[in-house]
This record gives sequence, structure tokens and C-alpha cells, in this order.
Amino acid sequence: MTKIIRQILILAMCLLLSVQVFSQQGKAAAATKKNEHIKEENKKAYQKARKKTIKHRREIQTKETRKRMEEADKRADAYNKRNDKKWYQEIFKKKKHRKR
Repeated sequence: MTKIIRQILILAMCLLLSVQVFSQQGKAAAATKKNEHIKEENKKAYQKARKKTIKHRREIQTKETRKRMEEADKRADAYNKRNDKKWYQEIFKKKKHRKR
């Protein structure tokens, strides 16, 4: 009889310990999710502030300077697009074999 009671108590203790572990894992997952959300919001705020700053920099320039800046941006975009790989080149490129 005491053996059965002892086994029931051990089983109950094991169940309580496992419930605590699961709750801790859930809290850790929630914390990481919250941190990722905060990082994403900070990133969005940074991008918004950056766009505003760039717009302001252009607005304070004279018309001639703005025109030169736009031409320089077009040249830079054309140069960067020329050096980018096309989407189909990535699909059909030869795969390099690793040396073992």
C-alpha cells in the first residue's frame, strides 16, 4: 500500500516539474518574439527617419544641385543594375563541388 502511495507521489512530482519546464519555455519563446518585434519596429523607424533626412537634404539644395544629384543617382542605379545577376542566372548556374 505504501509502495503505491509513494509511486503516486513520485509521479505527481514529475508532472509538476514538467509543467514548470513547459511554462518556462513558453515565456522564453514569448520574450524572443517580443524582442524580434521591437527590433523590427526600430528598423522601420530608422528607415522612416532616413527617408525624411534624405528628402530634407535634397530640399535645401538649389535647383541646379538637385538636378546634378538626380543625374548622379540615375548613373549609380544604372551601374548597379548592370552588375546585378539576373534571377534566371541564379537558377541555372553551375554548382561547385565541395572538396572532401
